Amino acid sequence: MTPLLSVATMSGVLMGGHWMWLGFWVLLVIVVGGDALLGEDSSKPSYRFPSLIELPLHLALPLLTLLLMSFAWSLGSGGRDFLKIGATLNGFFVYDFLANRNSSDLLDYIGALISVGLIVAGYGTNVAHELTHRIKSVQAMIEGRWILSMSCNSDFSIEHVYGHHATVGTREDPATARRGENVYLFFLRSTFIGHASAWRLELRRLRTNGYSAWFWRNQMTKGYLMSLVWIAIFYYAGGPKGLLFFLGQSLFAKFILEVVNYMEHYGLRRKPGEPIRLHHSWNTNKRMSGVVLYSLTRHSAHHEKPRI
Repeated sequence: MTPLLSVATMSGVLMGGHWMWLGFWVLLVIVVGGDALLGEDSSKPSYRFPSLIELPLHLALPLLTLLLMSFAWSLGSGGRDFLKIGATLNGFFVYDFLANRNSSDLLDYIGALISVGLIVAGYGTNVAHELTHRIKSVQAMIEGRWILSMSCNSDFSIEHVYGHHATVGTREDPATARRGENVYLFFLRSTFIGHASAWRLELRRLRTNGYSAWFWRNQMTKGYLMSLVWIAIFYYAGGPKGLLFFLGQSLFAKFILEVVNYMEHYGLRRKPGEPIRLHHSWNTNKRMSGVVLYSLTRHSAHHEKPRI
């Protein structure tokens, strides 16, 4: 389902005008409406063909790449036609994509930013979270890190796997919201302290293996370079406006991630050294959220068995 939601969002972005809100409204109806109507599912599924679940995970990088390329194109103006996307689409459809793009106003672009940011967070970061736990798979790590670069979130694959999973529920964990903590203050604390923690973890890994901190093996600097690729693409496609909206959707996607972190561990405490148990995470069995988010909603199981 989530790849289809990505295609719907991309279609709205390409069509321009008020269609750029399409992704937001589809997500609202499907996820919020689905949870309200379909209720909860507490069953433990058994899959006959578990390999099929891998397909949407590995579709994430190509689909999100197409989505961001479409968003970059939409931020152009006049005769600027990034990768000739407008001319190509006009050749296949009677709809005038370039004209409708050029008539889009600020409110339309805000709709695109919100729609794209929701998909980058809900599909992208969620799948990248799954893939970067597969630390022995080079393919999974590369896919996951490129997806994380779309939200300028290079630290997540390091801090989450090697930091958060070790310190969850303690005062040391920046991703565990403290009881009474405001979600916006939590966003700032988790973002900056988590980023610093990722640097400490990466430098420790490099020193342990005898590598230079500034050599190409540094995953943090490589993550920055990945995000710079997207920044360059958006600037080339849309100029300063393209750069502004790419950074805007990145910030929004990062905020969505931290809101999820906030809900998953809010107010729960664990003594340092105490085994991580099911009661150290919050869960929901809402059916549609579980489907769209690949069962991320059952977060306790993820912390209990993070490598499965």
